[in-house]
Amino acid sequence: MPINAVEVFGPTLLVAALAGNLVRSKPQSVRILASTCGAAVTNLPVGPATAATFFLGTVGPVSAATLVFAAGYLCAAIMKQQYRASRALLVSLIITGAVFYPLTFGLSNFDPYDLGYRGLTVPALMFAFVLVGWTARAIDIQLWIALAALLYMIGAYDSNNLWDYLIFPTDPIWAAGALAIDLQRGRARRQSTKLPPCQRAG
Repeated sequence: MPINAVEVFGPTLLVAALAGNLVRSKPQSVRILASTCGAAVTNLPVGPATAATFFLGTVGPVSAATLVFAAGYLCAAIMKQQYRASRALLVSLIITGAVFYPLTFGLSNFDPYDLGYRGLTVPALMFAFVLVGWTARAIDIQLWIALAALLYMIGAYDSNNLWDYLIFPTDPIWAAGALAIDLQRGRARRQSTKLPPCQRAG
């Protein structure tokens, strides 16, 4: 299957974000250089293809959710800030993955992946996510859905299945881990506020 040029941006952004976060303790110039070199690495040849196209040929294009995560981590690394996805986005991805992938992998005679080719089911789900994001004031949900819709409308990927633009298999797994860490940190903060000032400092 031929690789669409826009698809290459996904793995390039992922590697750039990873490289930038590996040197978070370094000066900003070093973080920018590391991210740039990470992006450049994806253009290195791997057999008859580049590293980016090898990634795409192996696991497929990354989703809009993955792009939002990667962009958030890349910006946070360069600016030396903490990136935290909203709990609303994390929960949305976990629920979607928990329902979608088990059915897709043959645990039922119904295959929800087929809905991404036609009909209004997946667009209706995306609209529901927009409402969730608006209610929870989670701008990253709005970015996720808007980016997925934009990529799909311009045919950014070779796939014509809307699911491929919306969610990637690792998205729910990452979201579950990120949510668990966020909940643990929140619990630790609540416990620390209950301690006397002298014990908090210690």
